Amino acid sequence: EKLSDRWDYEENMAMAGASSKRKAPEKAFDAEEDEYGSNLGNTLKKMESKDKKMKTADLEERAKRVAVQEHQRAEAATSRDPFNLDNPRFPRHALVAVGTRAYLMIQTKGRVCDGHCLIVPMALCPSTTNCDEDTLEEMRNFKKCLMQMYHTMDQDCIFIETATGFNRHPHVAVECVPLTRKTAANAPMYFKKALSECENEWEAQNKAVIDTRGVRKLSSKIPKNMPYFSVEFGLQGGFAHVIENEGAWSKHFGVDILAGLLRKDAEIIKRERSDIAHERRLCEMFKAGFEQFDWTKAIQ
Repeated sequence: EKLSDRWDYEENMAMAGASSKRKAPEKAFDAEEDEYGSNLGNTLKKMESKDKKMKTADLEERAKRVAVQEHQRAEAATSRDPFNLDNPRFPRHALVAVGTRAYLMIQTKGRVCDGHCLIVPMALCPSTTNCDEDTLEEMRNFKKCLMQMYHTMDQDCIFIETATGFNRHPHVAVECVPLTRKTAANAPMYFKKALSECENEWEAQNKAVIDTRGVRKLSSKIPKNMPYFSVEFGLQGGFAHVIENEGAWSKHFGVDILAGLLRKDAEIIKRERSDIAHERRLCEMFKAGFEQFDWTKAIQ
């Protein structure tokens, strides 16, 4: 009986050992699978992280290129800007008065009449609707002073602005043209008629004539970065027109209307040029009349 028990014990141990040997490869395989799966997961995570970093780097590099290109375009526009005070080609002999954000100069070409001048923001700005509040305030100060000066000469002021070609980084200039009281009284009728007929009313998406009388800020009537023509009769506003076809719009539209109002040849006005010596004399005469009304003296 003892021998039999011993034999059973040894037989059971042998069977257990064999079973253990058979199961060992399975455990080894499971361990290998766990290790491989873990490594695969880590590898995938690293690949995803690297991919995200590459995408982020690409986006950042693309953003940098766009920013550099925009900066280069802006610099090129500034160097070509005829109203940039730092431009070597700027006609400083035509400068009348300089504020902190805007300045006044005489018109050097295409003068409609004596006293034709320009109110210009110092910063490169495509339109007055894009100018900041401080710049608009200084430009308004120049308008007030010009009106006071011409009032003593029994004249009224017409202010015209053409805002087009925004993609070319233009520099806006508001033209001031003095007219006799009688002529100025007829100006609203002339401009309203011309604006109502200037573009095809059936193709236009906006009103041909926008009434801006009583409006202090033109941007309340015309959104930023939208091309337009504006005329103001003194500080009481006037009319504006959204330009829908810039290719067909004449940049001399305002001069053409004023030439008709004054019974002058618009083509002669547009071709009119003068030498620097003559422009310097005109500017000195203008300064002499403007001096007592010059608001910039208060900040000097």
